Amino acid sequence: MIKKITILAVTVFSLNANAVTITDLFNSLKNQPISQEDKMSVKKADLAKRSALDALYPKLNVIASYEHYNMPSSMRPVLPTETPYRLAHHEPLPFSQNISRIGFELNFPIFVKALYTIRDKARVLKLASVDKKRLNFIQREAQILGANATLKYLEKLTLALKAKKISLLQTKKDIKIKVKNGRAAGVELNKIDENINNINISQNKIDQSKNELKTLIYTLSGIRIKKSIDFHQIKRIKKDKIFALYPLEKSLKAAKYGVKASKESLYPALFLNANYFESYAEGYNNNQNINTGYGSIGLKVVMPLFDKSKYTNIQKAKVAYESKVLAIAETKQTLSAKAKKLEEDLRLLKTSRVLAKKSVNNSIQLLKVAKVAFSVKRLSEEEFLRYENALVSAKAALYEIDAKKWQDIAGLAVIYGNDLEEVVK
Repeated sequence: MIKKITILAVTVFSLNANAVTITDLFNSLKNQPISQEDKMSVKKADLAKRSALDALYPKLNVIASYEHYNMPSSMRPVLPTETPYRLAHHEPLPFSQNISRIGFELNFPIFVKALYTIRDKARVLKLASVDKKRLNFIQREAQILGANATLKYLEKLTLALKAKKISLLQTKKDIKIKVKNGRAAGVELNKIDENINNINISQNKIDQSKNELKTLIYTLSGIRIKKSIDFHQIKRIKKDKIFALYPLEKSLKAAKYGVKASKESLYPALFLNANYFESYAEGYNNNQNINTGYGSIGLKVVMPLFDKSKYTNIQKAKVAYESKVLAIAETKQTLSAKAKKLEEDLRLLKTSRVLAKKSVNNSIQLLKVAKVAFSVKRLSEEEFLRYENALVSAKAALYEIDAKKWQDIAGLAVIYGNDLEEVVK
């Protein structure tokens, strides 16, 4: 145990010491408790399947007992001719008040139709749990990717705010000189200070958001990162059938088996029963020890003529099935609409990025002109500050588009069941 902890600690230290990749985060996610819980769910489903199969096997029990009766009782059925014979030969009769028994009982369901259907239901639920495990893992990969993309957006926004702050501090120096020389009013310094303070407030909020994102990534992957991780797309999203529906569709199939099994509980069932017991006691007529064996084997047909609860169970199974049909229809409609929206968004984001980049370039040029105009008093301070704010807003819009792109790609990966480890690197 200590060795395992040491290896894990060394691994985490190595990942922190070296450059962490997005693949490292995904690989680490596989070994986190939250992912192990999904593996346990699959194991539970597998055991449920095995339990359903076990019901088809015979049950064999060894039984030992000691019984006391208030009057001599039979150890086994006695033939009418056996009693006179035993009495004539002074043999103990197979009757006693205290009887010890040891033997076995065998019960074998030769044909119980509902058991086979329950077995099929358990098999489908096992497959559903496997799909659910994969879907949960991809969803967590998408969370990591989206958090990292948003973290990168905030880091770039921080740089934009720092650049604005440096620009304003330089402007503040110039204004101080003008105020000292009587060429500018002192209130202009106050306006610059207020803008710088607003930058500090914004930066503080950004730092809080960055901390939350880093915490989310650590919670999912177990790796602490100091800054966002660079990555790029290496493969397009494969858009086949909506994978997010797979677990639901298998659950629906299982519910259908549930309806079938509840109906089949009304069918006749055929069982093989066998038993054999050796009994030991003292014969009540002469107190001599006697042991005798007795057993039977036979077929039993059970025909449920009337059991109200079985009909109620059929209705409950039907309602459960119909509810799943409606849930799948709703989910399919929602996911189809979301997939279409994300695909359209990605297409539009390409154009948006071109326009946003152009806006940044324009804002940079306009700010340069504004600085010159402000320095020669051809532009008011308020107008100059608007150009400063416009540049930051333009950069923020550009960085947000980049983050949105990766969030949309992650969303499509979840819907279509693409492992993001194969999509980005």
